[in-house]
Amino acid sequence: MGELVSLVKKIDLTSRQLLLFFVIIVFSVLSCKNQKNRKEVEKIVNEWIGKEIMFPENVPCYVGRQDTLPEICNEWFQKEFKILMYVDSAGCSSCRLKLFEWQQLMEEADSIFQGEVGFLLYFQPKSVREMEFIFVQSRFDYPVFVDLNSTINKLNQFPQAMEYQCFLLDNNNKVMMIGNPVLNPQIWELYKMQIAGGKETEPAILTTATVDKTLHDYGTIRKGSSNSAVFTITNTGSYPLVISRVSASCGCTNVEWEKRPVAPGQTATISVDMMPDETGYFSKTIDVYCNISESPIRLMVNGNTNE
Repeated sequence: MGELVSLVKKIDLTSRQLLLFFVIIVFSVLSCKNQKNRKEVEKIVNEWIGKEIMFPENVPCYVGRQDTLPEICNEWFQKEFKILMYVDSAGCSSCRLKLFEWQQLMEEADSIFQGEVGFLLYFQPKSVREMEFIFVQSRFDYPVFVDLNSTINKLNQFPQAMEYQCFLLDNNNKVMMIGNPVLNPQIWELYKMQIAGGKETEPAILTTATVDKTLHDYGTIRKGSSNSAVFTITNTGSYPLVISRVSASCGCTNVEWEKRPVAPGQTATISVDMMPDETGYFSKTIDVYCNISESPIRLMVNGNTNE
Protein backbone atom coordinates (compact mmCIF):
# COMPACT_ATOMS: atom_id res chain seq x y z
CA MET A 1 0.00 0.00 0.00
CA GLY A 2 2.85 2.41 0.81
CA GLU A 3 4.23 2.16 -2.73
CA LEU A 4 0.75 2.79 -4.20
CA VAL A 5 0.22 5.85 -1.97
CA SER A 6 3.63 7.25 -2.89
CA LEU A 7 2.92 6.81 -6.58
CA VAL A 8 -0.52 8.40 -6.35
CA LYS A 9 1.01 11.52 -4.77
CA LYS A 10 3.15 12.02 -7.87
CA ILE A 11 0.28 12.08 -10.38
CA ASP A 12 -2.59 14.36 -11.29
CA LEU A 13 -5.62 12.78 -9.63
CA THR A 14 -7.99 14.91 -11.69
CA SER A 15 -7.26 12.78 -14.75
CA ARG A 16 -10.11 10.38 -15.50
CA GLN A 17 -7.73 7.82 -17.00
CA LEU A 18 -5.53 7.80 -13.91
CA LEU A 19 -8.54 7.48 -11.64
CA LEU A 20 -9.61 4.45 -13.64
CA PHE A 21 -6.10 3.00 -13.47
CA PHE A 22 -5.78 3.30 -9.72
CA VAL A 23 -9.29 2.16 -8.89
CA ILE A 24 -8.62 -0.97 -10.95
CA ILE A 25 -5.37 -1.52 -9.03
CA VAL A 26 -7.13 -1.17 -5.68
CA PHE A 27 -9.80 -3.72 -6.56
CA SER A 28 -7.54 -6.12 -8.40
CA VAL A 29 -4.83 -6.49 -5.75
CA LEU A 30 -7.23 -7.50 -3.01
CA SER A 31 -8.19 -11.00 -4.11
CA CYS A 32 -8.07 -13.54 -6.90
CA LYS A 33 -11.80 -13.10 -7.35
CA ASN A 34 -11.37 -9.43 -8.24
CA GLN A 35 -8.47 -10.24 -10.59
CA LYS A 36 -10.79 -12.55 -12.51
CA ASN A 37 -13.36 -9.77 -12.73
CA ARG A 38 -10.93 -7.04 -13.79
CA LYS A 39 -12.77 -6.33 -17.04
CA GLU A 40 -16.04 -6.04 -15.15
CA VAL A 41 -14.43 -3.56 -12.74
CA GLU A 42 -13.04 -1.55 -15.65
CA LYS A 43 -16.47 -1.45 -17.28
CA ILE A 44 -18.13 -0.24 -14.06
CA VAL A 45 -15.53 2.47 -13.48
CA ASN A 46 -15.72 3.65 -17.10
CA GLU A 47 -19.49 3.90 -16.81
CA TRP A 48 -19.62 5.76 -13.50
CA ILE A 49 -16.64 8.15 -13.38
CA GLY A 50 -18.00 11.60 -14.31
CA LYS A 51 -21.65 10.49 -14.12
CA GLU A 52 -24.06 12.78 -12.26
CA ILE A 53 -25.96 11.18 -9.40
CA MET A 54 -29.67 11.95 -9.21
CA PHE A 55 -31.18 12.40 -5.74
CA PRO A 56 -34.87 11.75 -5.01
CA GLU A 57 -37.01 14.25 -3.13
CA ASN A 58 -38.89 13.66 0.12
CA VAL A 59 -36.80 10.75 1.42
CA PRO A 60 -37.09 10.83 5.25
CA CYS A 61 -33.89 11.70 7.06
CA TYR A 62 -33.21 10.32 10.53
CA VAL A 63 -30.72 11.13 13.25
CA GLY A 64 -30.77 8.20 15.64
CA ARG A 65 -34.37 7.02 15.95
CA GLN A 66 -35.91 10.42 15.24
CA ASP A 67 -37.12 11.77 11.93
CA THR A 68 -35.45 15.18 11.76
CA LEU A 69 -35.89 18.56 10.09
CA PRO A 70 -35.05 18.59 6.35
CA GLU A 71 -32.66 21.54 6.66
CA ILE A 72 -30.40 19.57 8.99
CA CYS A 73 -29.92 16.78 6.46
CA ASN A 74 -29.85 19.13 3.47
CA GLU A 75 -26.67 20.71 4.84
CA TRP A 76 -24.80 17.57 3.76
CA PHE A 77 -25.71 18.24 0.11
CA GLN A 78 -24.02 21.67 0.21
CA LYS A 79 -20.52 20.34 0.93
CA GLU A 80 -17.62 20.72 -1.51
CA PHE A 81 -17.24 16.92 -1.60
CA LYS A 82 -19.79 14.25 -0.80
CA ILE A 83 -19.51 10.52 -0.16
CA LEU A 84 -22.66 8.64 -1.14
CA MET A 85 -23.29 5.14 0.18
CA TYR A 86 -26.35 3.03 -0.65
CA VAL A 87 -27.30 -0.18 1.19
CA ASP A 88 -30.30 -2.26 0.21
CA SER A 89 -32.32 -4.59 2.41
CA ALA A 90 -30.63 -7.83 1.30
CA GLY A 91 -28.80 -9.94 3.87
CA CYS A 92 -27.63 -8.83 7.31
CA SER A 93 -28.39 -5.10 7.40
CA SER A 94 -26.26 -4.24 10.44
CA CYS A 95 -23.23 -6.05 8.98
CA ARG A 96 -23.73 -4.41 5.58
CA LEU A 97 -24.27 -0.94 7.01
CA LYS A 98 -21.18 -0.91 9.28
CA LEU A 99 -22.37 2.31 10.91
CA PHE A 100 -19.62 2.27 13.52
CA GLU A 101 -16.94 2.25 10.83
CA TRP A 102 -18.72 5.03 8.93
CA GLN A 103 -18.81 7.11 12.09
CA GLN A 104 -15.04 6.74 12.42
CA LEU A 105 -14.53 7.87 8.81
CA MET A 106 -16.81 10.85 9.39
CA GLU A 107 -14.88 11.91 12.47
CA GLU A 108 -11.57 11.50 10.67
CA ALA A 109 -12.78 13.42 7.60
CA ASP A 110 -14.12 16.25 9.75
CA SER A 111 -10.80 16.46 11.59
CA ILE A 112 -8.73 16.54 8.39
CA PHE A 113 -10.97 18.54 6.05
CA GLN A 114 -12.80 20.81 8.53
CA GLY A 115 -16.35 20.12 7.37
CA GLU A 116 -15.70 20.09 3.60
CA VAL A 117 -16.99 16.52 3.20
CA GLY A 118 -20.64 15.48 3.49
CA PHE A 119 -21.75 11.87 3.98
CA LEU A 120 -24.99 10.85 2.27
CA LEU A 121 -25.99 7.44 3.62
CA TYR A 122 -29.06 5.98 1.91
CA PHE A 123 -30.43 2.91 3.66
CA GLN A 124 -33.30 0.68 2.51
CA PRO A 125 -34.23 -1.30 5.64
CA LYS A 126 -36.73 -4.13 5.71
CA SER A 127 -38.80 -2.09 8.17
CA VAL A 128 -38.63 1.06 10.28
CA ARG A 129 -38.47 -1.13 13.38
CA GLU A 130 -35.33 -2.85 12.07
CA MET A 131 -33.82 0.55 11.32
CA GLU A 132 -34.47 1.84 14.84
CA PHE A 133 -32.90 -1.28 16.36
CA ILE A 134 -29.76 -0.89 14.25
CA PHE A 135 -29.41 2.79 15.17
CA VAL A 136 -29.69 2.00 18.89
CA GLN A 137 -27.30 -0.94 18.66
CA SER A 138 -24.71 1.04 16.70
CA ARG A 139 -25.09 4.26 18.73
CA PHE A 140 -25.02 6.15 15.46
CA ASP A 141 -25.97 9.83 15.65
CA TYR A 142 -25.31 11.10 12.12
CA PRO A 143 -28.03 11.73 9.48
CA VAL A 144 -29.21 8.72 7.48
CA PHE A 145 -31.72 8.80 4.63
CA VAL A 146 -34.23 5.99 5.13
CA ASP A 147 -35.29 5.05 1.59
CA LEU A 148 -37.90 2.32 2.12
CA ASN A 149 -38.80 2.23 -1.58
CA SER A 150 -35.19 2.33 -2.84
CA THR A 151 -35.99 5.40 -4.93
CA ILE A 152 -32.36 6.51 -5.25
CA ASN A 153 -31.42 3.15 -6.74
CA LYS A 154 -34.36 3.28 -9.14
CA LEU A 155 -33.24 6.73 -10.30
CA ASN A 156 -29.60 5.77 -10.83
CA GLN A 157 -29.52 1.97 -11.33
CA PHE A 158 -26.46 1.39 -9.15
CA PRO A 159 -24.18 -1.62 -9.75
CA GLN A 160 -25.45 -4.72 -7.96
CA ALA A 161 -22.29 -5.50 -5.97
CA MET A 162 -22.20 -3.55 -2.68
CA GLU A 163 -18.53 -2.61 -3.08
CA TYR A 164 -19.55 -0.50 -6.09
CA GLN A 165 -22.52 1.21 -4.40
CA CYS A 166 -20.40 3.94 -2.84
CA PHE A 167 -19.13 7.08 -4.61
CA LEU A 168 -17.02 10.18 -4.01
CA LEU A 169 -18.89 13.11 -5.56
CA ASP A 170 -17.85 16.66 -6.42
CA ASN A 171 -19.95 19.76 -5.69
CA ASN A 172 -22.00 19.08 -8.85
CA ASN A 173 -22.84 15.54 -7.68
CA LYS A 174 -20.62 13.99 -10.36
CA VAL A 175 -18.72 10.80 -9.54
CA MET A 176 -14.99 11.32 -8.93
CA MET A 177 -14.21 7.86 -7.56
CA ILE A 178 -16.09 4.63 -6.90
CA GLY A 179 -15.56 2.10 -4.12
CA ASN A 180 -16.51 1.53 -0.49
CA PRO A 181 -13.86 2.98 1.89
CA VAL A 182 -15.23 0.98 4.83
CA LEU A 183 -14.80 -2.32 3.00
CA ASN A 184 -11.41 -1.31 1.61
CA PRO A 185 -9.02 1.01 3.53
CA GLN A 186 -6.99 1.59 0.35
CA ILE A 187 -10.06 3.20 -1.22
CA TRP A 188 -10.27 5.53 1.79
CA GLU A 189 -6.65 6.57 1.27
CA LEU A 190 -7.39 7.42 -2.37
CA TYR A 191 -10.57 9.28 -1.42
CA LYS A 192 -8.63 11.42 1.05
CA MET A 193 -5.90 12.15 -1.49
CA GLN A 194 -8.48 13.14 -4.09
CA ILE A 195 -10.18 15.49 -1.63
CA ALA A 196 -6.86 16.91 -0.47
CA GLY A 197 -5.61 17.41 -4.03
CA GLY A 198 -2.79 14.90 -3.63
CA LYS A 199 -1.56 16.19 -0.27
CA GLU A 200 -0.62 13.75 2.48
CA THR A 201 -3.33 13.27 5.10
CA GLU A 202 -1.85 10.67 7.42
CA PRO A 203 0.83 11.10 10.13
CA ALA A 204 4.21 11.07 8.36
CA ILE A 205 6.33 10.06 11.37
CA LEU A 206 6.17 6.38 12.27
CA THR A 207 6.65 4.88 15.69
CA THR A 208 6.45 1.31 17.03
CA ALA A 209 3.88 -0.36 19.28
CA THR A 210 3.04 -3.61 21.02
CA VAL A 211 -0.31 -4.99 22.18
CA ASP A 212 -0.83 -7.03 25.35
CA LYS A 213 -2.91 -9.62 23.45
CA THR A 214 -4.43 -10.03 20.02
CA LEU A 215 -7.26 -12.42 20.97
CA HIS A 216 -9.97 -12.27 23.61
CA ASP A 217 -12.17 -15.33 24.17
CA TYR A 218 -15.53 -14.41 25.68
CA GLY A 219 -16.38 -18.04 26.36
CA THR A 220 -20.15 -18.63 26.37
CA ILE A 221 -22.36 -15.54 26.50
CA ARG A 222 -26.06 -14.81 26.06
CA LYS A 223 -27.65 -13.47 22.88
CA GLY A 224 -28.31 -9.73 23.14
CA SER A 225 -26.11 -9.29 26.21
CA SER A 226 -23.33 -6.69 26.45
CA ASN A 227 -19.84 -8.12 26.93
CA SER A 228 -16.65 -6.10 27.31
CA ALA A 229 -13.02 -6.80 26.46
CA VAL A 230 -10.02 -4.49 26.78
CA PHE A 231 -6.80 -4.52 24.73
CA THR A 232 -3.81 -2.41 25.78
CA ILE A 233 -1.44 -0.89 23.20
CA THR A 234 1.94 0.43 24.31
CA ASN A 235 3.93 3.00 22.34
CA THR A 236 7.42 1.46 22.24
CA GLY A 237 8.88 4.00 19.81
CA SER A 238 10.30 7.50 20.01
CA TYR A 239 7.35 9.46 18.56
CA PRO A 240 3.66 9.86 19.54
CA LEU A 241 1.37 7.01 18.56
CA VAL A 242 -1.75 8.25 16.70
CA ILE A 243 -4.69 5.87 16.35
CA SER A 244 -6.58 7.35 13.40
CA ARG A 245 -9.30 4.72 13.02
CA VAL A 246 -10.58 1.41 14.38
CA SER A 247 -12.67 -0.84 12.13
CA ALA A 248 -14.78 -3.77 13.40
CA SER A 249 -15.94 -6.59 11.14
CA CYS A 250 -19.53 -6.59 12.42
CA GLY A 251 -22.11 -4.03 13.49
CA CYS A 252 -22.70 -6.00 16.71
CA THR A 253 -19.22 -4.97 17.86
CA ASN A 254 -18.74 -1.46 19.26
CA VAL A 255 -15.24 -0.15 19.89
CA GLU A 256 -14.01 2.83 21.90
CA TRP A 257 -10.50 4.15 22.33
CA GLU A 258 -8.65 7.20 23.58
CA LYS A 259 -8.45 9.78 20.79
CA ARG A 260 -5.38 11.57 22.22
CA PRO A 261 -1.86 10.88 20.86
CA VAL A 262 -0.03 8.34 23.02
CA ALA A 263 3.39 9.53 24.19
CA PRO A 264 6.43 7.21 23.95
CA GLY A 265 6.33 4.67 26.76
CA GLN A 266 2.64 5.29 27.48
CA THR A 267 -0.37 3.06 26.79
CA ALA A 268 -3.81 3.34 25.20
CA THR A 269 -6.78 1.03 25.66
CA ILE A 270 -9.11 -0.38 23.01
CA SER A 271 -12.45 -1.30 24.59
CA VAL A 272 -14.60 -3.78 22.67
CA ASP A 273 -18.28 -4.18 23.52
CA MET A 274 -19.76 -7.30 21.94
CA MET A 275 -23.55 -7.62 21.72
CA PRO A 276 -24.25 -10.77 19.67
CA ASP A 277 -27.55 -10.90 17.78
CA GLU A 278 -27.31 -14.56 16.70
CA THR A 279 -26.64 -17.83 18.50
CA GLY A 280 -23.68 -20.11 17.86
CA TYR A 281 -19.94 -19.62 17.48
CA PHE A 282 -18.62 -16.19 16.49
CA SER A 283 -15.22 -14.78 15.55
CA LYS A 284 -14.86 -11.06 14.84
CA THR A 285 -11.90 -8.90 13.89
CA ILE A 286 -10.98 -5.36 14.92
CA ASP A 287 -8.39 -3.49 12.83
CA VAL A 288 -6.51 -0.65 14.54
CA TYR A 289 -5.08 1.90 12.09
CA CYS A 290 -2.18 3.90 13.47
CA ASN A 291 1.20 5.36 12.49
CA ILE A 292 3.29 2.19 12.61
CA SER A 293 4.70 0.32 9.63
CA GLU A 294 2.64 -2.81 10.43
CA SER A 295 -0.68 -0.92 10.49
CA PRO A 296 -3.37 -2.04 10.90
CA ILE A 297 -2.97 -4.05 14.09
CA ARG A 298 -5.50 -6.90 13.91
CA LEU A 299 -7.30 -7.88 17.11
CA MET A 300 -9.82 -10.70 17.43
CA VAL A 301 -12.70 -11.65 19.73
CA ASN A 302 -14.49 -14.97 19.68
CA GLY A 303 -16.85 -17.12 21.73
CA ASN A 304 -20.18 -18.90 21.71
CA THR A 305 -23.66 -17.43 22.06
CA ASN A 306 -26.73 -19.13 23.44
CA GLU A 307 -30.27 -18.03 24.23
